[in-house]
Amino acid sequence: MGKLKLPTTELLRKYSQVYPVGQAGSDFQRQLKERRAKHLRLLDSVFVVAGLPREPGAENLWVMSALRIFQEPACYYLTGLNQSQVILLLNPLAKNETDKEVLFVARKDSSREFWDGVRLGYPQEGKDSELEDLRVLTGIVNIHPIEDFDTYFKKVCKKLPAKHCYSFYHEYTLPRVSKPTSKPESSGIEKKLLKTTTDYNWVFKSRLEKLLEASQSNLKMKSFALKHFELRLPLDASQIKDVETASHVTAEAFAETLPLIPGLRNENELAALIEYHMKRRSPYGLSFPSIVASGKNATVLHYLKNDEDMDSKHLVLLDFGTRWGTMHADISRTLPVSGRFNSLQKLLYDIVLEAQRYNESNVRAGATIRDLNKKVWLRMEELLRSEFSKKGGKCKRAYSLQPHGVSHLMGEQEHDGDPHRLYQDFPLQPGWQISNEPGLYGHFSLKMGGKLFDEWIGIRIEDNLLVEAQSCKNLSLELPKESKELELAMK
Repeated sequence: MGKLKLPTTELLRKYSQVYPVGQAGSDFQRQLKERRAKHLRLLDSVFVVAGLPREPGAENLWVMSALRIFQEPACYYLTGLNQSQVILLLNPLAKNETDKEVLFVARKDSSREFWDGVRLGYPQEGKDSELEDLRVLTGIVNIHPIEDFDTYFKKVCKKLPAKHCYSFYHEYTLPRVSKPTSKPESSGIEKKLLKTTTDYNWVFKSRLEKLLEASQSNLKMKSFALKHFELRLPLDASQIKDVETASHVTAEAFAETLPLIPGLRNENELAALIEYHMKRRSPYGLSFPSIVASGKNATVLHYLKNDEDMDSKHLVLLDFGTRWGTMHADISRTLPVSGRFNSLQKLLYDIVLEAQRYNESNVRAGATIRDLNKKVWLRMEELLRSEFSKKGGKCKRAYSLQPHGVSHLMGEQEHDGDPHRLYQDFPLQPGWQISNEPGLYGHFSLKMGGKLFDEWIGIRIEDNLLVEAQSCKNLSLELPKESKELELAMK
């Protein structure tokens, strides 16, 4: 087969529901090929990754779940396909180039497309043009119907000279130094095993093990997850453009919402308003369901009710963001419902803002998230002592030092990286994107200017940072966060 053509605008538009490309456009095919090539260079045996077996909600009767992008990120990252029943096999040991990348997809079902829209799939007899569409979009020549996978996998594994093969599932074995005890033989280096057995990746890995057993192969399964994250987490140029676009449209939506907040009655109205302004700017939808938490509700970290009245005397915490392609903005801002901070609110807000700036100054390649956490929460306590407690302030919090992590990784998922957050101890790399979100939550009281201020307050300020060699780039600069800026924008 000759060199594959690049996808046309018409083809991208036709399959945009199941092949979302963000800013990459027709260049996405080349990016997918490069991503798979990087994996093949690291692999010493076969690697298999599977997409979701069913679309969200399909396994529960009468449950509907309309998600714009739902695919397992590892599968989407390598195939570009945002639909269920997709399996990719990479074989660096294959003699023929076309056997190094093999894609398995469900057969086309026209009756289902009548209900749910166009899908990419293995065509019925005489529909070669649809198979060509798949090849052009993914850059993969060797494509089979998904029911052929088991036979193909067993056949390949019988011929492998390796002792193992790989899949994407969450199992991590790490060295751990055990604590000294009275028995010297029990001290020293041990193995710490972390695994997630409740998701579809583990189910698929178990299926592969049964296929290996049935083929009488001596191969053992290994997880390729950490190596995959190593390749996936640094954002490429088009992903960074997508993040910048997501941040820009989120900033526009925020600016349009700010002056209307003092006239709103409740959290639901505010959630509906800001989500409307975000959704109308992005065909890819929201990064996550927005948090709109006023007053004491802001002390609940994952508050999602968004249904209570807002008191003009209180603050309201917003955690929100727009998606572009598969990239996300993840922003938090805390605002006075009335449009003006009272004295206590401003004092505490400025403490959190100073801690956030301090954390940003520490972000660079080589730092670790665990170290960032240690520094920023200690800095927060220093500021609380000098600016609040020494002035007679009293507070009651549900935590002593650290209410939550100051950062998480961001990429194909809004919270990316391994689910056990082993990455907290890995040196940050150029191109990684992390959040910067210190917060302060509890009941605070302080007498200021002869007046006693006494209220429940939750404050979080969150930006998205792109790690660079010597510093970082703040991707959220368009969104105001100085207290005076916010008050001016809310007039």
